[in-house]
Amino acid sequence: MTSFPVRRRGDVLRDAVFAAALDEIAEHGVRGASMDRIARRAGTGKSALYRRWPNVRALALDVFLSTLEASLPAEPPDTGSLREDLLTGLRIFAAHLEGDLGIVLRELISEAMHEPALAMEFQARFGARQETELVGVLQRAMARGEIPVHPVDPMVMQLPAAITVHQLLLAGQAPTEPEMAHIVDAIVLPLLRTPASVGS
Repeated sequence: MTSFPVRRRGDVLRDAVFAAALDEIAEHGVRGASMDRIARRAGTGKSALYRRWPNVRALALDVFLSTLEASLPAEPPDTGSLREDLLTGLRIFAAHLEGDLGIVLRELISEAMHEPALAMEFQARFGARQETELVGVLQRAMARGEIPVHPVDPMVMQLPAAITVHQLLLAGQAPTEPEMAHIVDAIVLPLLRTPASVGS
């Protein structure tokens, strides 16, 4: 009896496409990746991909953000210590940038230099969520008296992730445990404990 392939839909198809795209981009980069090869890897047709993603860049962004968001905890760290909350969040973020996901991020950053809309979508989908979660961490720390109750410069809130990504781009790997402790202890915490100067 002849068997026919089962047509996949919904989350099953999306997961297959994401896995195929990660492999394809890790091997060929965003510019060298092919929607046709991704479709073949995923066992589907190109039309199924183009119905959701207009090109490889859009698919790569969705792969990175969706995979990262699905793997992050539903709630930000709440250890009872600001230092440990910051370190825990940084460890989780850094751990997910190892392997193919880190390669995709490096490719996306390279593409965003020539595609401003890509950077804007990344910030809207991921940066805003990360900032909101960090605000909650800081508010709890203020309530515990660990840092002064004062407005925090938004740039300070971006520092842990920004330094982690910078390290990934320069060294090809996320910060080590001692490096993450240095980021928190020597850079982020002193800034959070010192009220920002009021500009003229």
